[in-house]
Amino acid sequence: MKKTALVFLVLGIFLFAFAEDIVLNYYSHGVENGTRLKIIEEFEKLNPGIKVNLVELPQDTNKKLQMIQTVLQAKDSSMDVFDADVTWPPIFASAGWVLPIEDHFTKEEIEDYLPGPIDSVTYKKHMWGIPYRTDAGILYYRKDLLEKYNKPVPETWQDLIDTSKYIMEREPGMSGHGGSWAQYEGLTCNLMEIVWSFGGKVFDEEGNVIINSEETLEALKVMNDMVNESKIMPNGILNFYSGDARAVFFSGKQVFLRDWPSGWRKSQDPKNSQVVGKVGVAALPKGNEENRSYSTLGGWQVMVSKYSKNPEEAIKFAKFRAGKTAQKMAAMGLSHIPAIRSLYDDEEILENMSFIKEMYPAFYSAYPRPKSPYYAEVSNIIQVETQRMFVGKKTPEKALKDMEFQIKMLLGQF
Repeated sequence: MKKTALVFLVLGIFLFAFAEDIVLNYYSHGVENGTRLKIIEEFEKLNPGIKVNLVELPQDTNKKLQMIQTVLQAKDSSMDVFDADVTWPPIFASAGWVLPIEDHFTKEEIEDYLPGPIDSVTYKKHMWGIPYRTDAGILYYRKDLLEKYNKPVPETWQDLIDTSKYIMEREPGMSGHGGSWAQYEGLTCNLMEIVWSFGGKVFDEEGNVIINSEETLEALKVMNDMVNESKIMPNGILNFYSGDARAVFFSGKQVFLRDWPSGWRKSQDPKNSQVVGKVGVAALPKGNEENRSYSTLGGWQVMVSKYSKNPEEAIKFAKFRAGKTAQKMAAMGLSHIPAIRSLYDDEEILENMSFIKEMYPAFYSAYPRPKSPYYAEVSNIIQVETQRMFVGKKTPEKALKDMEFQIKMLLGQF
């Protein structure tokens, strides 16, 4: 009996020693400076028996989406976990390609995430992803010019227009405000912040199209005013992407700028900026005193493929990838903005990125873009009609009416 037991013990040890590890494929952003690989190494150290293979996605966001969609449509089990932009969860959830994961979290764990990122992964009462990085639109301003002319940081968009005009009259060659207003996703992000701040929406809670409202119309009129009436925007604004918008502000020729937090370090780099030490940041203006400031939510999350052969291990890795340890590593190594509230009190992160404490209200109030499996098409309709308004082909009323008609046609709501 003792010999038999010994044989089984040795056999068990032998089989354990040569047992194959479970391998998860994580479709992710590129390696960059190695921080993502260090996050994977830390997970593997804490979870012996699970290995994670990083598969690099293309750099272009649209190509990332195409690659992930191709794998999921094929029901390919080779992808277990993947990075997803904030606008993608409804696409994958409505197609039935990903696993809901709310049952793997406590209420306290979910509440430690910022509300906007959690909202972005929640669709039809289920949580389909875990935010690991956030982003939000913020207002950059020339604090030296506001001090010079004794002007406060604008509370409303009308305040911003009035302050811009006042300073432009006294500073030759100066523009008032800038943003990413070319016909691309940046325009939708800029526009929705103004629409929300007046109380407008694209959809109601049931997904019905409600974009054609007095609130949205007021927002469009304000944007049209900036371009065609008060003319506080720089020449070429309708062709401005993020880099173009920053260039004017960094050259010292603009009072205000709507940008992402990633612009902060560049604004303080003497090699690229003429406004080092002269820039302040604040939450974006409100539409009026009755409403609050809104920022368009940016950022990324991880999602788990429905076709993974190891769903439990995949969810375990996803939770770690978007957990406090990994988010701190990404904040320190990649300057990623955390999606977890408690990390905004972390002394090491604040020392590395002191500006995020000041920007926290914008991150907290960030709002996800309209949720729809057809978001890309909806966004394109908004961009095209808004630009037609800017160039005078349509009135704000006509542009808004045509937006409503086309989105309803797209979604079959007639």
